[in-house]
Amino acid sequence: MKVILPLKINYSPIKKLALINFEKKPDKLYKGLELQYIDGKSYGKGYRIIAYRNDDYVDVYDDYSLTYIENEKFNVVQNGLNKHVQTHLDNVSFERTNGNVEITFKFSDLLNREISVSIIEHSKKRSIPMNLLAPVGVGAMKPDFMPVFFLYDFDFVRRSKTAVNVEIDGKNIAIDKFPMPMNMQFRYYSRYSVNCQLIDFINTDYKKLIEVEMDDKLSFTENGVKYCFNSNGGLETVNIETGNNPIIIKFEPELTLNKDMDLEGKFSIAPAECMGYIKGDYQINWDENTLSYKLKLIPGEGWTPVPNSRITKMLFSPKSMFCCWTKKYWLEAVISLKDMTANGKWTNGNLEDSTKG
Repeated sequence: MKVILPLKINYSPIKKLALINFEKKPDKLYKGLELQYIDGKSYGKGYRIIAYRNDDYVDVYDDYSLTYIENEKFNVVQNGLNKHVQTHLDNVSFERTNGNVEITFKFSDLLNREISVSIIEHSKKRSIPMNLLAPVGVGAMKPDFMPVFFLYDFDFVRRSKTAVNVEIDGKNIAIDKFPMPMNMQFRYYSRYSVNCQLIDFINTDYKKLIEVEMDDKLSFTENGVKYCFNSNGGLETVNIETGNNPIIIKFEPELTLNKDMDLEGKFSIAPAECMGYIKGDYQINWDENTLSYKLKLIPGEGWTPVPNSRITKMLFSPKSMFCCWTKKYWLEAVISLKDMTANGKWTNGNLEDSTKG
């Protein structure tokens, strides 16, 4: 049995990330560096550097061990991409052992300057990490999807007994400090997770509708993402089973392309129980004149976290940016049966708030 796939959700193979900020005393070109470890069929295995520029664009440096994907988009990162190049990443280490993290790497940037980072904790004190939905989409100017980035055991680098050496072109760079103690320990603003899950929630690059053949369990799987339908072709769940923790996206009632009725419902994005969940509403209406459906989707209930410490109860209050940023994303799409196309647009309402402020 064939069914029209009404939307696309992509799974990103980023497994680890570490973000090192020096915004208070930026370099002449950069104000932060992000190390990512990637392991996925299309990319291979290897490391990537996202270099955050002072003009709010990013430069992306891929190690040669990764498969270079031309025209890869980075529209959910600030103003988007400036340059994407391949280079040699040397002296790379990114591990957390007995509660201590070690982050090291070295490469040359677009100006042929050597950049080296070495951050090694030596603490004997226990640190309590948190589970976080990263607000990476807050400043996206032209998002192609809503970035749902779950960071398990997310933590900030401790200052006590940590060896830090960050250099750009031979000049020492002072990394930013976190303004208050966390779990009775002073921290840097540098943070990391060695267990990440990222999905591109409803990617608007999916413009040409396709019909897919369901298996005997009424499902269709592509790149680790399983779309599960009912016997009437309604999309019930999308299951991401790649990675350490499954993610289940559920539509209630099922999202159905039905010419005989308009539809309103709820959707949820649920990872492991310790991470909480995202909820929202969707609406789909049939237009007889254009032979198309109008879909509107809003994650209006935001993220409901599961705090695991006093600091996370403070950070993840119901009105915090962490819980509310997804509420200000919304999708409007036209799904045309006449020419089998999908034309969608995500709007990031967080930008309006920043303009008002």
